[in-house]
Amino acid sequence: MGCHGSSRPWAMLPCNATSSGCWKYIVNVGDIKVANGMPLNSFFVGNLGDGRSIYFWGDVWLRDAPLRIIYHNLFRLEKDKWIKVADRMHCVDGFKTMTWDWKSTPSSHEEVSELFQLLNDVHNLEWQGGVDNWKWKDTKDGLFKVSLAKRLMSNDTSGTCRSMVKWKGWTPLKCKILVWRALLNQIPTIVELIKRGVNILDTACSLCHSDLETALHLFTGRIFSHEVWFRIEQWCRLNHTFIFDVTDLIRLPESTSMSKDNKHILRGIVYTFMWVLWIERNDRIFNDKKRSPIQIVENIKSTAYFWLYNRTRWKDIDWKTWCICPLG
Repeated sequence: MGCHGSSRPWAMLPCNATSSGCWKYIVNVGDIKVANGMPLNSFFVGNLGDGRSIYFWGDVWLRDAPLRIIYHNLFRLEKDKWIKVADRMHCVDGFKTMTWDWKSTPSSHEEVSELFQLLNDVHNLEWQGGVDNWKWKDTKDGLFKVSLAKRLMSNDTSGTCRSMVKWKGWTPLKCKILVWRALLNQIPTIVELIKRGVNILDTACSLCHSDLETALHLFTGRIFSHEVWFRIEQWCRLNHTFIFDVTDLIRLPESTSMSKDNKHILRGIVYTFMWVLWIERNDRIFNDKKRSPIQIVENIKSTAYFWLYNRTRWKDIDWKTWCICPLG
């Protein structure tokens, strides 16, 4: 029985169905955090067929983790972060060719090394052709069962997400709670309200009006929030990082090589970024107030400065210096 024509494809499958294409796209369920704080959809591994439904950088298909994580230096150079495998890799009579679209040609030692390793991975890949399909990596036979997913989702993941939030930081408790709830996908976005029976006519994101409003889209969307975050990166003089998930955003300060104090400041700026975006979302829905990305960034700067100055020992922080770059 075909699955792709139904708005609820999972309702048409038996509980012991294999993890074929439609299971990969179970609406909203994939974003649920399960064991070790990983999203449920990370347990699906793509078996490459024609490559039309597998994201080259974002899905697990060539290695044990998404290529965006393994080859993060190359990923930064990629123009289209959501490119499918079929648009990057071609195979004719067993001969594989790659088509790239870089922002700049890989040139550093790290970038070139990653490129050679990636090409080696592609060379060793046994491409069977056919149609893409998916297997469940938590079992030996690769079969998906509802009972397995239910057991994963019933595990207590709140402790894992709670440990990711630094509760002793200088942002207010209300801000940290928002971050924690965003990690758990438990903030009242439109999609979550609809799940709970709230009748909402306009389901589009209030910030960009281009997609469903989920926590993932709200904080890491490719239009409005992406522009705000890009300006934050420029302000903090950070290398550009493409954020795929809320966890990527939260882990960013810990992944840098900067000093402990600067990590402390950057962590608070990330939390403030999420808090101000959430307030902007609420203002647009309930108060009919709208601000541009530039105005939001200015609000993030002033809010973070106010909290840092009044909630830490650092009283010698100069406002003008802060506005130029907060990370000395």
